[in-house]
This record gives sequence, structure tokens and C-alpha cells, in this order.
Amino acid sequence: MELAWVIAVSIALGMDAFSFSLALGLIGIRNRTAVRLSLIVAVFHVFMPLIGLWTGQKLGALFGDVAIAIGALILLWLGGKMIWGALRGEETESRVPSLKGWGIYALAGSVSLDALSVGFSLGTFVTKILLATLIMGFTAGVMTGGGVLLGRRIGTWLGSKAEALGGLILLLIGVRMALEVIL
Repeated sequence: MELAWVIAVSIALGMDAFSFSLALGLIGIRNRTAVRLSLIVAVFHVFMPLIGLWTGQKLGALFGDVAIAIGALILLWLGGKMIWGALRGEETESRVPSLKGWGIYALAGSVSLDALSVGFSLGTFVTKILLATLIMGFTAGVMTGGGVLLGRRIGTWLGSKAEALGGLILLLIGVRMALEVIL
């Protein structure tokens, strides 16, 4: 039962990463960047639950809401920028989120924030915590890579509308994250 719970949670946590990477695949990123992003998201999905577990419920509740709000703002800004640019007919290069330097870590972190809150309760449901977080990381990494690949295929089919769709996906993820904090 414990393994089934861990796998279900891993898939649920990986959905944000999948949606996010689908949006990036729609606008096109290089293979090397896609692999790097998948690995970074996987690492975040291993360490965020551990950080949540170690920081404790009280501190985590305060930090978690602030972190989720920041992540939501980042995704809302990026999604809005992509949609606005697509509607104005700007070159794609100017709207692709920076995946160089700290940008890739900020984006990966923003879709890994749910894993932080899972960490707060991880110790109450799971006895093999390291195995659970490794499964979460692996699942998120695979879902990130799969999202990029699927996004590329859809992007080829949609043509110029793909970027607006990618921006809309990021906006919707940001709205969902913002609603988590507000409600």
C-alpha cells in the first residue's frame, strides 16, 4: 500500500513538471537543455520533500505559502509574456524563458514547490523516505522529458499557435498555484 501511495503522489507531483515542460516543448528547446531540465527537476523533486520533512510543519506552512506564491507569480509572468509576444508577433527567441544560469533552477523550483509541502507529511505516511523521494524524483524527471517531447510534436502540428498555447499552460499552472495560497 505504501508503494502505491508513493507512486500516486509521484505522478501527481510530476504533473506540474509535465505541463510546464510541455509548454517549453511547444516553443522549442534544445535536446541538451531538455535533458538538463529533466535532471534538475528530478533533483528538486528528491530534495524538496526532504527539506519539507526536515523543516517541520510550523515553519513549513509559512515558507510553503510564500514559496508557492512566488512560484505562481513567476509562472504567471512567463505565461503572460509568451502569450503577449505571440499575439504581437515577436520573434520566438525573445519569449523563451531563460534556461541559462539560475533561470533553469528558478523554473524547475517553481514546479517543484508542491513536493515541499508533501515533505511535511511524508514522515507520517512513509517509512522508507529516501526510496520514496528517489521515486518522486525519477517520476518527475521522466514526466519532464516526456512533456518536452510531446510538446515538440504538438508544436510542429500547431505551428505559430503553439507558443500561445504554451503560455496559456504556464498561466493556468500559475493560477492554480495562486489559488492554493489564496484558498
